[in-house]
Amino acid sequence: MPIQAIFSGQVAMTQTDRFPFGSAILVETVLNQLPAAWVEHLQLPASPTTPPPMSALTCPEGALKPTWETARRSLYVLYAHLQETPTTKPGEEVTCGQVIGKVGKSGNALNPHLHLEVRVGPAGSRFASIAHYDNSATPEEMAGYCAWSVGGLFQMINPLAILGAEK
Repeated sequence: MPIQAIFSGQVAMTQTDRFPFGSAILVETVLNQLPAAWVEHLQLPASPTTPPPMSALTCPEGALKPTWETARRSLYVLYAHLQETPTTKPGEEVTCGQVIGKVGKSGNALNPHLHLEVRVGPAGSRFASIAHYDNSATPEEMAGYCAWSVGGLFQMINPLAILGAEK
């Protein structure tokens, strides 16, 4: 089953079958590219002013050298457990409705499904890969996973709010 991009934006990461997300694509949409009414409807959390307490995960210090713009924020959509590695590359543009992959069961998935994760975070964020919970994960991949999942800069948004199913 094909997966289409929810919003137009720029590819921030693609990865091939890394645990836990498997083959995945991360698409960034700068907030000012979205209609103001949509952004207001999302009720985005304020930018964190202090980092949250450290997670129990093994998060390597200094393995990730972010060059993110913390003054500007973007919406990020992670499409994970894809059947194959995405054909787009980081930095390439995708359009709303563009097919960006197929439903699969790569990574930590027992059955085919789409893992859709939406977060708001610093503009211009790029990851080589985000992996964890596996001995083959590099310090850079683990740092990327920690920054994305538990670091506090990327705040989760309910995907149903984006899809318009929740008011």
